[in-house]
Amino acid sequence: MNLLLVDDEYYSTEALHTSIDSLQLGIDHIYCAYNMQQAQDFYQSCKIDIMISDIEMPKGSGLDLLKWARDKGYHTVTIFLTSFANFDYASNAIRLESTDYLLKPIDKNQLYECMIMAINKVKQLEAQESYLEKSRYWDSSKKKLEEQFWSDLCTQIIPPESGQIAKELTQYHLPQTLLSESFYIALLHAYIKKPEERWEINLYEYAIKNVISEVLDTDDISPYLARISEKQFVIILKKADISDRSRYIQVCAQIIPALTTSLPGLFQLYIGSENSLENSGHSFKSLYDFARNNISEDCKVIDITKAQAMKYYANTAFLNEWTNMLMQHKKAEVKEQALHFLRGLQKSGMANRSDLIRFNHDFLQVIYSILEKNGESAHQLFDNSTSEQIFEQACNSVESLETWLSHVIDVFDSCLSAIIQSDSSIELIKKYIREHLDDDLNRKKLASLVYLSPDYLSHVFSERTGESLSTFILNERIKKAKELLLLSQKSIRDIALLSGFPNISYFSRQFKSLTGKTPQEFRKK
Repeated sequence: MNLLLVDDEYYSTEALHTSIDSLQLGIDHIYCAYNMQQAQDFYQSCKIDIMISDIEMPKGSGLDLLKWARDKGYHTVTIFLTSFANFDYASNAIRLESTDYLLKPIDKNQLYECMIMAINKVKQLEAQESYLEKSRYWDSSKKKLEEQFWSDLCTQIIPPESGQIAKELTQYHLPQTLLSESFYIALLHAYIKKPEERWEINLYEYAIKNVISEVLDTDDISPYLARISEKQFVIILKKADISDRSRYIQVCAQIIPALTTSLPGLFQLYIGSENSLENSGHSFKSLYDFARNNISEDCKVIDITKAQAMKYYANTAFLNEWTNMLMQHKKAEVKEQALHFLRGLQKSGMANRSDLIRFNHDFLQVIYSILEKNGESAHQLFDNSTSEQIFEQACNSVESLETWLSHVIDVFDSCLSAIIQSDSSIELIKKYIREHLDDDLNRKKLASLVYLSPDYLSHVFSERTGESLSTFILNERIKKAKELLLLSQKSIRDIALLSGFPNISYFSRQFKSLTGKTPQEFRKK
C-alpha cells in the first residue's frame, strides 16, 4: 500500500513522514511532494492508495489536486490538512469524497485513527473492484455460455429430448424454466459480397449483434444471439416478451432497415413459427434449408410459413439454339443469353437453388452431346483443380453459376477449336519434335505451342496417331541416333546428347530395347 504526502512546507512534510513511520501501519512506500506538479508526477508513475495533502499551497491547492485526480479516474483515499478551520474547505473536501479533514498541528492519536480509517477504506475499495471484475467476467462468460447453448441446440448437437436438454441447461448454468417457455427462432443471413469491403469477422459479428440489440432494446426485448457460421446468425426471442406473432413480424421488420443503414452487406432474415426448446433444432433446420435454397439477393424479412410457389424452372427451347451457336464459336452470345436467363430467374422471386441445379444439368447436357459427337470425353476438359473448385460452388447462387457457365463455355470453345485443328496441330508438334530432339521436350512446353492443355494434347495425339507422345519422341530420337551412327564419325556420347538423351547409359538401354543391339554393335554391323 502506498502513501503520498503533499505539503509545500518541507519540515512539516518530513515531520509527518516520521510520525507515520513510527505508527507501523504496514505502509509499503511513503512518497513526498512539495507542490501539485510533483504530486501529479507521482500519480502518473506509481499507484497511490492514500494521499495526505495540505489544502493551502501556492502552486495549486490540495482541493485542485484532488479534483484533478478524480477527473483522471484515480480513486485515492484522501485526508486533508490545514492550519485553520474553514467551512468552504470542508464542504469542498466532502464533495470530492475525501476521507477526513484534520487541523494542524496534528495530534498523533488522531492521525493514527484517521490512517486506520483510510487503510480500511482502501481495502474496501479493492474488494469492491475485485467483485466488480468478477462480475464483469461472469457476465461475459454467461453470455458466451448462452450463445453456445443456443448454437448447439439449433444445430442439433444437443438432442431434441427434454431430459437431455435439461442436463445441458444445468451444464450451461441456464435456468430450467426455459423448458416450459416458447420462443421465436429467426435465421439471419448476412455477408459482404465485395472482398475489398469485407470486415474482420469478429468485428462484423460484434457490429451486427450491437445493431440488433439496440433495435430490440427500444421494445424492452432481450434477444439471444449466436453465430452459427461465418454468414449466419440465429436470433431467439422469448414469446413472453412479444404479444403475438404479428407483433413478432413487426419487430423483425425493424431489424433489416437498421442493419442496412448501419452496415455494408446483404441481410436476409428468415422467420418461422413459435417453438419449444425440444422443437428448436427442427425449426432451425427448416429455416436453414429454406435459406440455402433461396437465390434472391434482396434485403428483406422472409416468412417461410407462407405458401411457396411451385418450381419455376422448366426446359426452354433456347438451349437447343445454343448447340448451333456453340458449334459456330459464338461463345459471347451464349454467355449473354445465359446471363439474361439467370438474372430473370433471380428477379422472378419464384426460383430457388433447385432451379439452378436443373438448369445446370440441362446446360451440361448440351455440352456433353456435342463432345460425344466428336468422340471426346467430358472429363478430359474438366479434370483439373480449377474446374472442380468452381463446380463445387456452382449452384450456391446465381453469381456462382454465372462463373461456372462462363468457365465451361471458355473451356469447351478451346476444346472445339482444338478438335477442328487437331490434325494440323499434331503435324506442327511432330515437326517441332523432329527439329528439337536435343531439347527438353516436356508435355507442357509442347502443349503451349498449339494452345492446348498438356492432358488434352496427350489425348488428341494418341487418338490421332495411335501412339503416345512419349513413344513418338523416343522413336524419333532413336531414328536420329541411327542416322548419326551410320553417317558420322561422332562419338557415342556426342550422338546420345545430340539425339536428346541425357547420358550414354540411358541411351544404350533405350537403343538396345528398341533395336536389339547396342549402339556400338549397330555401328559395327
